[in-house]
Amino acid sequence: MSVPMAGGEIVATADKLVGEFPSAPTIADYALPASAPVPRSYQVASLGNVAPESFATSSYAAPDSPALASRGKIDELISKYAALYEVPERLVRRVVNRESTFNPMAFNNGHWGLMQIKHATARGMGYDGPARGLFDAETNLKYAVKYLRGAFMVADGDEDKADKLYQSGYYYHAKRKGLLDETGLGRDRARHRG
Repeated sequence: MSVPMAGGEIVATADKLVGEFPSAPTIADYALPASAPVPRSYQVASLGNVAPESFATSSYAAPDSPALASRGKIDELISKYAALYEVPERLVRRVVNRESTFNPMAFNNGHWGLMQIKHATARGMGYDGPARGLFDAETNLKYAVKYLRGAFMVADGDEDKADKLYQSGYYYHAKRKGLLDETGLGRDRARHRG
């Protein structure tokens, strides 16, 4: 049997192969051209001959979006709202770390921002903006820590219970304890149906 190949012809019989085998590919076979055109949409202005060491960390621009707050700014906001709503700061950090790993742009199935609060829940706590507004770190913490405060109250100050109530919701727990108004959840919904 004879098989033509790029490197020559191979003749195969039952007991032997005769002919030239193509050699294994070399690095040259995979080499890229010395230059290639770059699409205009990918081109950026050249900085010339600038050494990487000349860039200091302070030379980078701060993010324009308040949602892209730095970790330091997020820490300040956590301290601010934990104090405002009288919730342990470590509890707020625990929730933020679990829910978004301190990423203000986190989104998962209708849960928004640092503390992954639902838009409806934030509205229940007094927020009147669009859902995307909850990507703003300060806005998210303002309403989500307020909601966490209610869970902390219902849990009688137990951080582990408050964390679980924050995750699962606590309306009926607050209703049973008579804490709907104090938690910000409002009056009994059943009494106001018309």
